[in-house]
Amino acid sequence: MDPTVLLIISAALAGVLHTLVPDHEIPLAMIGRAQNWTLRRMAGITLIAGAIHISVSMGIGVIALVASVGLSQFVANSAQQTSGFLLITFGSVYALFSWKRKQGGHSHSHPHNIVDGQVVSTAQKTASWSAWIVAIVGIAPCFTLIPVLLAAVPYGVTTTLMVMLTYAVATIGMMMILTSIALKAIRYVTRLKKIEKHIEMLTGAIIILVGVWFLVETMLGL
Repeated sequence: MDPTVLLIISAALAGVLHTLVPDHEIPLAMIGRAQNWTLRRMAGITLIAGAIHISVSMGIGVIALVASVGLSQFVANSAQQTSGFLLITFGSVYALFSWKRKQGGHSHSHPHNIVDGQVVSTAQKTASWSAWIVAIVGIAPCFTLIPVLLAAVPYGVTTTLMVMLTYAVATIGMMMILTSIALKAIRYVTRLKKIEKHIEMLTGAIIILVGVWFLVETMLGL
């Protein structure tokens, strides 16, 4: 088989398989459930998060090419640790805000019951939560691109660029598919009113667990 074709297939497989780890989808899907995102919005948000994720991963890949694999591994681990701590912080703050709102007697408001100012305020808060979770998930890099990238370099710039593009499309495409599936699954699981009533605090707790997993992954070198 042509080495270029083999490398492109390897990049596609690496992109698809590394997204199967739930830490790529669960935080986004849980926020999507808590904020009642449509599947279209979920796909759009995931596209942005995936683009950031790929950019960070490719940046680390370039470090491996220019400097060393050891340095790129250090940068990747540092970025993953940072993402883990930020997920824990985000989940804690999100759960706390939800708890305080419930203590104050507020629940999910319906547009016809609130004034325009409150609608704008709610929209701004939703956008803020979305931006934070996109940034945090996005900066968590993936190290699986580096071996394929290093193998592609001897075959020239065109092959290397094709490998990077294939990896990007496979990763982002798979993330969009899996987050949509996860959102639908979470909606089904949390359809009971008793669970739905506490969905935001549950979202915060699950995001904290994902953050802890990020840190465990880094410490154990998984």
